Amino acid sequence: PGADPLGAAGAAEAGGCNGDARSLLGSEGLPPRRMLLVPFCAVFQGYACYVSMQHFLKHDMGADGSHVFTQAAVFMHYGKLAMRVGHDLVLPCCSSWMRVNIAMALTFLGVLVPPVFVYGLGIKWLGLAFIHFSLLGAGVGIFEGVYLSVISPLGPATKSWAVMGPPLGMATVNILGLICTSVGVPPVLIYIYCACCFPVAIAVFLKQAPRPSGVVHTSANFLAAIRNGRSWIPVMLPFFAAKLVGSFVMDNTPGWFYVFNDRTGVPFWGPNTEWLIDQDLYFAIVNVSVFFGDTLSRRVPYVLDISARRRQLILLLIALVTSCLGFYMESFASAVLTVVAGFVAFWGNGLNYAVAAKFIDQSIPQENSRAVYSLWCMVGDLGGVFGAGLIDVVNRVFCPRIYAHECRPHS
Repeated sequence: PGADPLGAAGAAEAGGCNGDARSLLGSEGLPPRRMLLVPFCAVFQGYACYVSMQHFLKHDMGADGSHVFTQAAVFMHYGKLAMRVGHDLVLPCCSSWMRVNIAMALTFLGVLVPPVFVYGLGIKWLGLAFIHFSLLGAGVGIFEGVYLSVISPLGPATKSWAVMGPPLGMATVNILGLICTSVGVPPVLIYIYCACCFPVAIAVFLKQAPRPSGVVHTSANFLAAIRNGRSWIPVMLPFFAAKLVGSFVMDNTPGWFYVFNDRTGVPFWGPNTEWLIDQDLYFAIVNVSVFFGDTLSRRVPYVLDISARRRQLILLLIALVTSCLGFYMESFASAVLTVVAGFVAFWGNGLNYAVAAKFIDQSIPQENSRAVYSLWCMVGDLGGVFGAGLIDVVNRVFCPRIYAHECRPHS
C-alpha cells in the first residue's frame, strides 16, 4: 500500500513492446515483499502435479504401463524448453509484467485439464495428457525466468523470499497432497486445490510486483543478449553446468513412483524386507526430506558474501557433488536410503538455484537480465528433458530384478 518504495527503479516498463531493464541502485536496503513467494508457489504447485500426481493420472486414465503416457509427461519439459526463450517470439509486444500474468494463466489452464476433462467428464483420451503437460510446461517456461527478472528491482531481501516459493509449492503437493491421498482423499481434489490458488497468486502479483509505468526502459531480447554474449556467457558457464546436472536429477525423480510401485506398501528397510509403509505416506516422507534439502540450501547464498568468484565456484562444486551423490544413492532401490538421497540431491538443486539467482542480480548487465535468466532456465530444461525422458531407462538400471514389493511389472 502507498507509494512504491522503488521510485523510478520501480518503473519497470511500459505496457508495449520490449521489457523490463531497470536500475538496482539502492535495492540492497529495500524491505522484503514476502508475499511475492505466493505466485512462485502457485506455479510450482502446478509443476508438482507433474511430479507427484502423474502416477494417479496415469492409472485413472487406464494408461498403466503405457509408454505413450510417459512420453506425454516429457512434454512438460518440451513446453518449458520451447518457451524459455520462445516467449520473445510469441509475445513480442507484451511487457515482462504481462508475460508473467499470461504464464500463470497457461499454468492455471493446464492444472484444470485433469479435474475437468478426466475426472469430471470421464474422458480417457491420452491426448489430454499431452495437452495437460504441454500447458504446464509452457506456463512454467515463460514464468520462471521472467518472474525472477521482474522482481529483481525489489532487492535481494525480496528475492531471498521469492526463491523459497518453488520448494514450498512442490512441498504442498508432494507432502500434504500425498498425505491426503494416503488417507483416502481423491486425487482430483489436489488438482482442484492447486487451481484455486491461481486467482490468489495473480492478485498478489498485481498488487506487489513492480508495475509497468513511467519511462520505458529497454530490456534486450534473447537474440540481442546473445550478440552481447561475450560480456556474460563465459562467467555463466559454471552456472549452466550445475543447472544442467541438478535438473537432470530433479526431473528424474518421478521414477521413484515406478521403483516403489506396489500399492500394497513400500518395504521401508530394504527391498527384501517385509515391513511395509503406506505408499503415499512414504512419498510424503521422501518429499519432506526433499523440501528441507531444497529450502535450507537456498538460504545459504543469502547469508554469505559470495561476491568472490572463488566462493561462487566452491558452492557450485558442492551443488554438483551433492546432486550426483543423491542420484547415486537412489540406485540402491532402498526406501530408507532414498529418503536421505532426496535431501542430498535437492540440497544441490536449491544451492545452485540461489547462487545463480544472486549472481545474476549482482553481476549481469540489467539489460540482459531477462534473457540470461531465461537461458539459464532453458539449460536446466535440457537436463530435465533428458531426466524425464530417461525415467524408464534409469528404472531398468535401478531395478535389475523384480522384488515382492518393488520394481514390479505393470499389469
